[in-house]
Amino acid sequence: MKLAITGGIGSGKSSVAAVFAGLLRADLFSADQVCHQLMLPGASGWQGIVTVWGERFLNTDGTINRGILRDAVFRDETLRHRLETVLHPLIRSTLKDNMAAVDNRGGVSIVEVPLLYEVQWQDEFDAVTVVYAPEAVCIARVCGRDGLDAEEAGRIFQAQMPPEEKAARAAYVVDNSGLWAQTFLQVSRLVRLIGKNR
Repeated sequence: MKLAITGGIGSGKSSVAAVFAGLLRADLFSADQVCHQLMLPGASGWQGIVTVWGERFLNTDGTINRGILRDAVFRDETLRHRLETVLHPLIRSTLKDNMAAVDNRGGVSIVEVPLLYEVQWQDEFDAVTVVYAPEAVCIARVCGRDGLDAEEAGRIFQAQMPPEEKAARAAYVVDNSGLWAQTFLQVSRLVRLIGKNR
């Protein structure tokens, strides 16, 4: 089984995905972690970025300055789309290979994909769970976690599909706007439901 976890920035996707993986004894993969690995010096994503933009986003040691790149991406829609054409096929291919390996041994894959619906990868999975939290809660979390100001966090949030729209498309929804204990209880119930439907 392949289960995708998605949601807006600051919704708590990573925490929920980790609980799902633990309760289902599943392999956990993250599109963001795969992207990070692909952007290491010499990796295929890094090579693609350097081919398109030269040294514009590089530090003096050859690593990608993720802060400068992130700021550029959310200020320039054309640049963001160009970066997506470089990275997304590489991320998708890596995740598919990872899931295929798990499938071959009869396991379960939990895959955290923040932009699942935006890049239309939902059909790669047996089911999708959206982690929901309202905009104000997400922005407050991002500011506290990443040290961003509210304007920058809001710009990132607005670049993504609205959480209500994601929730309407998903097979399952976890409301992570309140206490973590409530969220954990929701995931536990979903795990039991998924287990019965397998």
